[in-house]
This record gives sequence, structure tokens and C-alpha cells, in this order.
Amino acid sequence: MGQYGTFTFDTASSDVTRYWYGINSDPSSARQLTTTGGAAKSVPFLPSKPGLNFITAQAFDAAGNGSEIRTYQFRVKAGQPARATWQLDEPDGATQAEGSTPARVLRLHGGAQSGAVGVDGGALALDGVDGYAATDLTPIQTAPGHSVSAWVRLDRLPTTGSATVLSLPGNRVANKALYYSAAADRWVFNHREDDAAGATVVRAMADTPGDAQVGRWTQLVGTYYADTRTIKLFVDGELAGQATLTKPWNARQGVLLGAVPNTDSGVSDFLPGAIDQVQFFDRALEAADVARLQALEPVGDPGSPAVAIFDLDEEPGASEVSGHGGVLPAQYHGGVTAGVAGVAGKAAHFDGQTGYGQIGQTSGPHINTFRNFAVSTWAKLERKQDGSSIVVAQAGEHAFGFALYYSRALDQWVINQYTADSPNTGIIRATQPAGTTAAVGEWVHLVGVRDSTAGTLTLYVNGVKAGSTALSTSFTATRPMAIGAGSRSGVVQSFFPGVIDDVRLFDRPVSAEEAQQLFRQRPLVKSRWNFEETTPGTPAGTPDSSKENNHLSLYGAAQLGMGWVDDSGLQLNGTDAYAATARMPVDTSTSFTMTAWAQAAATPDHDMTVLSAGGATRSALEVRYRPDPADPNGLGSWQLALPDKDNAAATVKQLSNTEFFDVRNWNHIAVVYDGFAKEASLYVNGFLQEVACRDADGDGNPDESGCQDLIAWADDVLTFKATKSLQVGRAQSDNAGQYFAGSIDDVWTFQGALNGSQVYELFRGSGGMPTEVPDGS
Repeated sequence: MGQYGTFTFDTASSDVTRYWYGINSDPSSARQLTTTGGAAKSVPFLPSKPGLNFITAQAFDAAGNGSEIRTYQFRVKAGQPARATWQLDEPDGATQAEGSTPARVLRLHGGAQSGAVGVDGGALALDGVDGYAATDLTPIQTAPGHSVSAWVRLDRLPTTGSATVLSLPGNRVANKALYYSAAADRWVFNHREDDAAGATVVRAMADTPGDAQVGRWTQLVGTYYADTRTIKLFVDGELAGQATLTKPWNARQGVLLGAVPNTDSGVSDFLPGAIDQVQFFDRALEAADVARLQALEPVGDPGSPAVAIFDLDEEPGASEVSGHGGVLPAQYHGGVTAGVAGVAGKAAHFDGQTGYGQIGQTSGPHINTFRNFAVSTWAKLERKQDGSSIVVAQAGEHAFGFALYYSRALDQWVINQYTADSPNTGIIRATQPAGTTAAVGEWVHLVGVRDSTAGTLTLYVNGVKAGSTALSTSFTATRPMAIGAGSRSGVVQSFFPGVIDDVRLFDRPVSAEEAQQLFRQRPLVKSRWNFEETTPGTPAGTPDSSKENNHLSLYGAAQLGMGWVDDSGLQLNGTDAYAATARMPVDTSTSFTMTAWAQAAATPDHDMTVLSAGGATRSALEVRYRPDPADPNGLGSWQLALPDKDNAAATVKQLSNTEFFDVRNWNHIAVVYDGFAKEASLYVNGFLQEVACRDADGDGNPDESGCQDLIAWADDVLTFKATKSLQVGRAQSDNAGQYFAGSIDDVWTFQGALNGSQVYELFRGSGGMPTEVPDGS
């Protein structure tokens, strides 16, 4: 994930004028390549999901005659994890936000043993026979500038071959290796100029042999300088040798410690000794950085920290070793308050006047703004003040490498980049569509993506592509990054007024599907009514337990009485009693979830509505109980109606669920709409019913006459945005037959689609359950 591949379409027929193709779907004209005389055509491809994928292809001639569809399956590895994350979940009084990265894991093989004594803490011992450590995920790109570093101790000098410290495999050969060569009797840092057996090998090493010593810890750094096409080897902090590399390329097959891949699809040239403090950098290190590594000091600020660090301090007997990325903290300045309520857990509040968090005090970029990258964050704007209100920005000396911000002039969210690091330079922006405005007081999820291959800068808002613009030139910004403000020409400005949560950086582009997933990982609690107390007024009300304070008003004879969760619930008489909000808590045109407990006072003889969301002319959704027309005393069903537009001509998607015993018992009802997949689900008592009629002969008709499939979900579901109130116990019309007679308790709404395990957790929840998004599994 996050790495482009290339597919080539070709044919033996000279009549072919175009190719259709599909990615994880059938070929279609939406993906079409024109050709002449059946010539081959290639297309770059950014995977949208890990695991098994497939591509389909079909060729057409000028008359429109199509070939058979061909299918090619391929597997995609999981993408690089976030380069850096600042969750901003520190408690009140914190003076900085700590950064983190997901763990990186190397599995141990053969005679590789953890728990040896290292140069700093533990080390990884290797037997020189079959011991090594490996992962299939390469932490850095090897075509641009980069560096690798390790401490090594040789237990003996091999008489033939090599003793490999580390290597980065390609598909066929190692892209690079850091090793001791028996033939040269010295340390070597090499690169191959192509991913093929027999490719030219470029080596950086000392002019004279003898720089390797048995039993002594040695510090090695190999680095590639893209601007001069030079590779260099440093031994114990000193430059040992250099060479010219004219054809760099990207290795994508992971990392080996203690071995190198060979052409027989195995590994060889094992290291007899120990390795410690292995680090990978996405830039060429300078002499000062090398000196810090030699002194066992962290690298970064000045400069970017390591992308991956393997301390190798595991206890003896481990089957794997774990690494992490180097991340600098965000140090708070001015009006910043930590420990406020966030999207999930805590967040940081910025006063919009003086408050910001600075990452790196002199220079500490975690991404290269000239290369591919993505930035993701949650933000809640509390007011619209003049100028720009920056959520996250990477500073150069004079201009921003990127800035993700609210623009008062546009009244929209924006991602931008400057074309050069100078005071008066060009700017490119990706903005929201015309007519769209940013909301105050609501959480919004923002993703900005620079994709050099596609040549685009793209903005996603709440998982949806909001805008994209063509890239022009840009620059590598090397000054500090900031949260809640930005720095231009050394002046901190454009302070953000509001709350920021969960800032993430990726050193690769994220796909549209990944942007959706980043948003979907964090559904938001938009309301919860426990019905445990009333508030005075005309009409009386009952409070919202969420931080949204969207209280319900009680109408007719609605009152509190015996409930199911905790003590009380909402009692409704079925004729005029209901509850309603002053504003709709969720946007029903995008992903949302609504849940409630309901108990009928008696077996109904007509429809009764539990929840409805009002539009201008009709409900955007209705959740109701419907008796069985063939058996009025029978079980009946819980039903969900979702019209696709706000008028009488709407197409209505109907779902039903009979996963319950009696409507007179307490039943848990959950509506989940996934606006990205266009799927709607109706859970009852934590279960999504899915029972299909038997069709043994496959003729499309059920074997048992009159049998109907009981499937409580549907795809291709379109919804519209409800603009009026959410009503509890009543349909939007004033039809008396739609009022609910019985009790309703513990009503929740979420912006975002909960998964099945989260719905089940709400069903299994007991009294005292906190008003938070359930963890699920």
C-alpha cells in the first residue's frame, strides 16, 4: 500500500484500438486506454486495499468487438505505517504532546538469539550459519537520498564470502548491503544498479584492507546522496570510502539483518557475531549526524529523526524483535490546554491567539515535502476569525512546505503547498467544492495527500474527496512543524481557535479508500439520551448525555417511567406522546448509526415508529415495528425505511429483521448506514439477520413455495440529508397510527458507521456504560 505499480496491457492482434480494464471489478469504459495497432499500453496503479486483489482486461477493435475478459490476481502488502502520530491525549497541565509510531517487527530465524550484550543495552546474536532476522516491509525508499546505520561485532572473520550486517532485498537481488568482505578484507557498502542477476555492483569501501577487527564493536553508516549520485561508507564516524551510483532504484521486499538474499530465493552470507542499534533514515546523513550515531546520541533536531530504529534490547528467547520510528515531541507554547475532550479520549485546545505546538526546535521535519506524503487530523473550529487558521503546517525558512488550514476568505478547509522557499512565491491549493462552507463547533476529519506520480494535491473531508489540483514544483521544507499555527520567515502566525486531535503523517500517498478508513476508524458520539431525568420548561425535556447538548423535548403525554438501561425510560401512550430534538444530530446523507431499546406495551395491530429523521417533505429514515399482515398475532418484524430523496417520487429501500422473540420484550434496535459502501444494516438484539431460502436447483426460485429471504442488510442504498428533527416514538407525519405505544430507552446517535462488534457491545452493555464510542473488536 502507498507504492505505485505498473500494469501493461498487450495483445497479439493488430486490430485492437482500445483496452478496457477494471481493478477488483469487471472491465468498463470508465477505465479505458486507447491504442493503435494493438500496441501495448501501461498504466500506473496505486492499490486501495492490502491482500488479494485482481485486475481485469478486455480488448476491442474499431467495430466494437470485444475479446474474452482476462483476469490477473496479485497480492498487495500492507502499507507503511504512519511515519509519526501525535495523539494529543496528554492530561491537563501537559507541556508537550508525545509522538509515536506503530511497531515494526523483524522475525528471528535459525541461529538468531535475542538478549546478547550490546554496545548499548541488548543486542541480537547471530551464529554465522543460518541465523538472521527479516521483515517483508522496507522502511525507506532507496531511490531518493537515504541512510542505514548499525553497530556490529564480529566473532570471527570469514575466509570466504561475506558477513552481512544488513541488506534490503529487491525482487531478484539485494538493492544494497552493508557487510564485511573476505575477499577485500574490509567493510563494504554496496548498491546494485538494477534488480537483476548480474547487475553492476557499486561499492564504497576503504582504500586499504584491514579495517574490520574481531571482538570489537564497530559503527557503520552507509548513505546515498541523490544530488551527487554518490554512496558513502562511514566506519566509526570517519569517511572510509565513496563511489558513484548512476542508477538507483527502489527495493520493496523488506529488510534482512545478518544475511543477504541470493538468486536461489534463499539467504546466505550470514554474520558470525552480533548486531545492535540498527537505524534507517529517509535522507542522506551529514558528518554531524554520523558523529551523533557514533556517540550513541539520537539523530534529529537538527534534521529529521530515523524512520525506523531497532534497539534490539529484547530479553533472551524472543521470537521477534520490535522497532519504532524516531518522533520528536510537540512542545506547547502560549494558550494551549491539554486534556480536553477529543474525538476519542483526550485532545488539545488552542486559543487561536498564542497557542501552538512546535515539533523540532531548530529543524525536525518528519516527511520530505518534495516527495509523496499525506497528513491526517481531526479538528473542531470554535469560531471563524480573519485570515487563516492552521491546523498543521510544515515550515520552510520562508514558506510552508504544506499547510492544512481553515481559510476565512474561502470559508473552507484547504491544503496548500508553496512552489519555492522564498517570501514571495507561487502557491497551489486544493479546496472544498464551491458552495461548501466549514462548520463551527463540529468535529471534521481532514486528509491532505501529495501524490507525485498522479501529479495531484488532494483534500479529503470526512472521508470524501473534496478537491484536487495539479501539482507544480515544490521544495523540501526543513524547519519545525507546528500544530495549531504555522511559521513563515520565522514568524509564528495563523493560530487555530479550537480543538485538535490525532495528527498523523505518512511518508507516502494514501489512497481514497485509506482516507475513508482513517475517517471511519473514529465514529463520533453525536447524542445519547438515557431518560434518567427531566429538565423543566415548556415543554419539559430530558438531557443529552453527550458533549453535544442536543436535548430532547417531551411532547403530548410523554413522561419518564420504568426503563431497561439504568433505571428510567421514556413512556409513550401511542396516541400523542413523543420526544424530538431541536436540531438533527447526524448528517444522514453520510455514514451514521442510530440505536435504541424498545418495548411495546401490547402486541400492536398497526405500524409503530421508534425513530424518524425529518426532511422537508418526508422522513429520511424511519425505524418501526410492523405486524405480520398474514398473522396479526404473530411475531411481526422490525423494519427500516430509507428513501433516496426528499420527495414523493423517492425510491425507498426497506429492510426487515425478525431476530427477536416478542415485541413486548425489550429489544435492541440498531441502524447502521455506511455512506462509502452505500450499505444499510438493521441489527436486532446485536444480530444482523441473514437467512436465505433454499434453492437446490439454482433456478432463482425458492424450493418452498412462499419462502422469503430474511436479509437485514442491503447495498446500493442512497440516502438524503435530514434537515429537521430526530423524533423518538413518532413518524414525521402526524398520523396517529405511527405513534409508539410502550417504552423506549438509551437512544444513541453516531456520525460514522459502527461495526458489528461495536453494535453488539451496545446490546450487551449494562447500566453505567460510559457515553463513548464502544471499543468493539
